[in-house]
Amino acid sequence: MIAGPIRRFRLLAGAALLLLPACHPIEHAPVPSLAPTPFPTPQPSPTPLYIPYKRLDTGRLFNGINLPTAITTEPGGAAPEEAAAPSSYSLHLDLHLRIPRAVTSQEGLTALNPSLPSLFPTLGQWLQFAQISPLYERLYRHKIESVQQSFLRLDQLLSRHDFFDCETILELRPPGSQRKVLWIQSDMDVDSDGSDSDRVPDVDAASQTFQPLTSYKWTKRGDNPNPFVAQREGRLHELEASLARAVTAAQRDAIKAAIGYTRFDIKELRVNSFLVAATDPYIVVPGSVTGQRDDPFSPVVGDYCAVVYGNVIYPAIVGDVGPASKVGEASLRIAQELNPSATSENRPVSALKITYLVFPGTAERPFSPPNLGHWHDRVDALLKEAGGYTGQLFAWKDLTVPPPTPTPTPTPTPTPTPSPSPSASPSPSPSASVSPSPSASP
Repeated sequence: MIAGPIRRFRLLAGAALLLLPACHPIEHAPVPSLAPTPFPTPQPSPTPLYIPYKRLDTGRLFNGINLPTAITTEPGGAAPEEAAAPSSYSLHLDLHLRIPRAVTSQEGLTALNPSLPSLFPTLGQWLQFAQISPLYERLYRHKIESVQQSFLRLDQLLSRHDFFDCETILELRPPGSQRKVLWIQSDMDVDSDGSDSDRVPDVDAASQTFQPLTSYKWTKRGDNPNPFVAQREGRLHELEASLARAVTAAQRDAIKAAIGYTRFDIKELRVNSFLVAATDPYIVVPGSVTGQRDDPFSPVVGDYCAVVYGNVIYPAIVGDVGPASKVGEASLRIAQELNPSATSENRPVSALKITYLVFPGTAERPFSPPNLGHWHDRVDALLKEAGGYTGQLFAWKDLTVPPPTPTPTPTPTPTPTPSPSPSASPSPSPSASVSPSPSASP
């Protein structure tokens, strides 16, 4: 029973073996080669996406100018190309200036000094016919020119304070009077210049801006030599030595100009005397305001003026000419009267609370040494011509006059007491006798 199926299985298996050679051969997968795989050629990295950058900030320079800054970036070319392009690394400056409007109203001026209406009863009439002086516009034109000239030197730019140092300049024609008055409303900087070896032998020249000359001068009257002549002569020798070593034409031109100024100073100091800021009350007027021949209100050196601060009026003169772009300056004598802590580097009043009333055409020539009593009387008369004033007109004391030497009190000479004459006997002599006692009869 079992042998039959086994026999059939064998027959089928043998038949299958006979059929195998007729079938397709089996294909095997190729054997991988043992040679190293070549390294791929490096491809350049894709250019990164440009991310714009911008930063805004606002700083403040030492002279009070706001300095908004903005840093921006943009894609460029190769470094050598950008290094050669001026615009690839550049700074753009844009200075914005706002010109102030001159104040003409009584309300605006009395806001700075409430005592003005009580000091000058005709103030309302003054301002009713007042006009803004062309000198105000001229002053600010010079301020703008000063900024333009020093724009590339930020450290020399006019400071914010000095740009806005003038509230107004008005021309006053008081009704019923022929007297002209120039009203300047400003602050007060300090002038420390001047020298006069006849009146003030020792002058403090420590200020960095000190000059031994002032515009107001007169022929020297004493024999004391000015001590600054020797100082200027030493400076002249240094400049002449520097000229011999100068290389460029620009250097030689600058040194020659300095030599000319120094020689002029030496000549002036030898023959003239000048105001002294520490002892003489005077004001400084900018060069853009003084000496304008086509303007009848333009003051000149020597004109009388009244300096008003609070409820006090201080008589003075125009004694010096200053920079064309700055206004509001007085001698150290006036400054310390207003504020004892004032120095050449510390102004007595920073706010625009100082009123300068200048009387054009009142200078008295020839110039002479200051006579403070006469100056007081002239300013008093000029104020009365303009409509009058109330309050105190300050009386200056002449600090150049030495105090009188006190007369010494004579020392009483003691009456000599007669000495007793020598005697051989012990009895007293008549000349040495004792005076009678009070009990003796007359």
